[in-house]
Parts: sequence; structure tokens; C-alpha cells
Amino acid sequence: MSYPRARLPLVEFSEDEVRRLVDEAVEDDPTALLDVARVRPDLVAPHHLRLIDAEVGWTWDLYRGMTDETAAELVRRIDADPVPMLVFALAAGGTTIAVDAIRRWTTERPAWTGDFHGTIRKAGHTGGWELDTAGNRRELAAPVAYRLVPAAEGVSGGVLDGTCGWCGLTLVRLLELDAARATELLGAGSGPVTVGTCYRCGCYTDYFTAGGAFLDGQERPEFLGHDGDEWELPAEPPLAVGARRPTPFAGNAWETGGSTLGGTPDWIQDTAYPDCPRCGGTMFYLGMVTGGDMAGEFAEGAHYAFHDPACGVSATVYQQT
Repeated sequence: MSYPRARLPLVEFSEDEVRRLVDEAVEDDPTALLDVARVRPDLVAPHHLRLIDAEVGWTWDLYRGMTDETAAELVRRIDADPVPMLVFALAAGGTTIAVDAIRRWTTERPAWTGDFHGTIRKAGHTGGWELDTAGNRRELAAPVAYRLVPAAEGVSGGVLDGTCGWCGLTLVRLLELDAARATELLGAGSGPVTVGTCYRCGCYTDYFTAGGAFLDGQERPEFLGHDGDEWELPAEPPLAVGARRPTPFAGNAWETGGSTLGGTPDWIQDTAYPDCPRCGGTMFYLGMVTGGDMAGEFAEGAHYAFHDPACGVSATVYQQT
């Protein structure tokens, strides 16, 4: 089940207030606690085991900032009784203890990992990381995040020169980074990145581009249909890079104004890092643009941008309730 996010001011909370929000989460309404966890994960961390015992686990952002003590307890529980929720919560915490445990389970391959959704090596996706084929931790998201705000010119918005290879609609510019900004997020040696998408087709399936142009060779999903509906291109103002957000987790996919460059994805549905269609590797997350910021207040969902610098391929993933 998914819940909309409440707007909370970035203020300090007393222990009693945080405890009250934890009580609400345990009673099946984690809305307010999630907003606290995004900007002050340290305030929620002392309550992680209570949340886990109450099976509050549909969103893994609650488990950021996990302590080593909690991580060690989760590893003990998983070794005794492997429950997927515990594995995902452990991975979301991202501690060294979590990485070591997942590496051990990847190497030893206990019987329960065979029934694991996906591969145990990728369990870290809930925390924005995974183990590479050598068993080393590989980050999938940047440790810094910035607001994307309306402006006369910016890094998101407007149309590109190319068209969709499936439906012929003009591609829109989801995200465009110069070399300096790309290097900040992706690391040294990264060149400029342009992430394009089809506003029609990209709302139904993972959509791949290269240099902002439709990536040839994509197989058109049959469920896209062949209707003749006319889609209007989004016409909201461009988005420019604004102030730094307080944590990498502080973007908000649920509302206008929540668009973010960098940081970690605020998934509306399940964790869904795409695989590069050229090499098969997990693609790096660059940022997200909410439906409201792209197409007005009545638009839904969020568009997530990814890139593989080695292959020069970008992807967009769309999610909504």
C-alpha cells in the first residue's frame, strides 16, 4: 500500500513527538514519519526494531541511518529465519555489517536465497547500492541532492530534436547535465549527459535513449497499444538546479516541488533500477522529475532518470500510484 506524503517543516522533534509518529506508523500510517526519516534519519533509527517487529516495511526509506547494533540484530534474525522484509530493511540501512552479510549470503548461497526476489547480490537496491561481480559495494546513487526549481532556463524541460521510434511523438528533455555536474554525480571522466523520454511511451515502460535520441533496437512492448490518442507535450517551465537538500533522501516523488537532482530515488512503487540494454549492468540514478513539475498540478507520478556512462545509455522509469 502507498500513502501520499505530508508536508512537514524542517524542525527539530522531541523524543515524545517522534515516538508519537512511530506509534502512527505502527498503526499503519507512516506518512508523517517518512517525511522525518527523509531529512533526519537519525531520529527514526532508535525505533527501527519496533517498526520491523510491526512489519512496517512497504517503504525502505524508514530504515536509513540504521545503527550497527540494529544491523547486527537483523543479521542474527535472518540467519535464524530468513524473511525477505528483514533483508530489504537491512540493505536499506547500508551499514558495513549489512554489506558483509549480503556478501556472505551471496558467496555461501544458503537455500533461502534461491527463492529470493531477484538476486541477493542486488538486495542493496533498497539502499541505493549493490555488490558488483567481485563482491565489492557499488554505489548506484549520489551522496548529494539538489532541488530542481522552475526557471527561465534549466536542466530539465522542453523538447529535443528527435522523435520516439515507437509512436513518433517528439521527445522531451527529462534531464541534461554538463560535464561538471555529471562528474559530480557520476565521478571523474563523465561527459555531458542528456536524458530524453517519450511522454507517451515512457509512462508505460522503461525507456532508453543515447545522447537524448531514441535508442535503436528497443523492443516495443505490445501492451503499449496502437491507439490514435493525441498526447500533448508537457509545457511547465524548465527546472534549474536549486539549493542543496538536507540529505540525499529528501526528494519527494509525490508532489509538485519534489523534483530532485542526485540523491537516492523516492520510489512511489517498488525499487526499480533498470539494467543497461547494452551491458546488462545496473544503471546509476541521476534524479527525478515529478508529474506536477513536468506537466502541471493535475499530473501524477514521477519520472526517474538513470545513466550508464560506460555505454552512453540513459533510461527513464515512470511510477505512479
